[in-house]
Amino acid sequence: MPRISFTEIESLPDAKVRSSGSSAPNLEPARVTLRFRLTSADDRSLEALRYARRAMLREEWTRGVDEDEPSLEEAVFSAFDVVWSVPALARESGRAKLEELVTRANRALADMSAAGRVSRVAPRLRTP
Repeated sequence: MPRISFTEIESLPDAKVRSSGSSAPNLEPARVTLRFRLTSADDRSLEALRYARRAMLREEWTRGVDEDEPSLEEAVFSAFDVVWSVPALARESGRAKLEELVTRANRALADMSAAGRVSRVAPRLRTP
């Protein structure tokens, strides 16, 4: 069972104010705000989440992001939730990135736990 998970909080598309009768083209695409509640067990879970997020950000900075791909850098993380305003057409892409983030964070948490078990079991070398 994963120790870190996100639960999506239902949200509506962001409201847009339009001026009636304007002949100016609408250049900004519609946006939605994704909201997710973070479920984690402890501080180690949060550290694993930070570790996974930093790794994904480094990958974005190295390879760049596609034109229609939202950047994880724009997501706002707290100890309890994530709020991320993305273009409406990139909603599923944003959800997929957060799913990948949780997968990586849970893997990092498992690795941290395994490393802790190994260090507790491994014999210590004695120095004279």
